[in-house]
Amino acid sequence: MSNFSELTNSSMSPCVAARIYKCGVSPKLNTSWTQLNPGRRFFACKIRKKKGGCDYFCWYDNEMPTQAKNIIWGLLKRVKAFEEEKVRAKRRRILLTIVVVLLVVLWKLYD
Repeated sequence: MSNFSELTNSSMSPCVAARIYKCGVSPKLNTSWTQLNPGRRFFACKIRKKKGGCDYFCWYDNEMPTQAKNIIWGLLKRVKAFEEEKVRAKRRRILLTIVVVLLVVLWKLYD
């Protein structure tokens, strides 16, 4: 991953003018996964404020149009639903395997 100075030197970054941060630690590039800013990247202090960090924050990406945000958020919800269904299916397979093994053991015991 690129470091802060490389990213802020690019012509795309709105953070070039905001390179001053109070704690002296280079900010980390993060990605927001909230409904208001899905997939939008931002710089924030690597150290939490409670642990001596600062409150440095700067959006790296420009804001997306509302329609794009809604589409991304909808797709993220669908992916999450598929992942949850995958977990449920795995649990069902495990339970079914246990039931089959128990039935085979019981059948062998009483055969």
